[in-house]
Amino acid sequence: MARNLRGGLTGLPGDQDVGGLGAADIFVFEGFRFDRAAGCLFRTNGPDAAEPVALGSRALALLALLVERQGQLVTKDEIFAAVWPGTVVEEANLTVQISALRRILDRNRAQGSCIQTIPGRGYRFIPAVTRAEGVIAAPISGFRHHEHRAVRNQRTDHTAAAVADP
Repeated sequence: MARNLRGGLTGLPGDQDVGGLGAADIFVFEGFRFDRAAGCLFRTNGPDAAEPVALGSRALALLALLVERQGQLVTKDEIFAAVWPGTVVEEANLTVQISALRRILDRNRAQGSCIQTIPGRGYRFIPAVTRAEGVIAAPISGFRHHEHRAVRNQRTDHTAAAVADP
């Protein structure tokens, strides 16, 4: 997995070059908007407002993979190959990233976790995902792209330790 010149993730299933930030890179699900190209997750607060959510790059790469394959089993081997390419990591690293995503995505969720564990095999992203169509990604709630990255990088020591990338 690599970052493109805009800082977005590349090499993910379904990547499309749309000549800049485009609808192909925006996914909407259960009160969240995920901008894959910019590498940012936003919690939506109504139709015209959203706030950036602080997540590390590994958690964002994992979310991109799960969202892109919504409803499908994503094996641990596929996750390791996509999120930690060419690197040997302990399974605990995956567990930490899944936990970080669940802490954010499952807050105030009435029914179970957004991420289903398939014991010994992998994970499945449960919520319905809508790919934004016909809309070019624009700044949200007055934030510009570089501000999203700054907010994403501002974490408390506790949060940073919990989602640290190996």
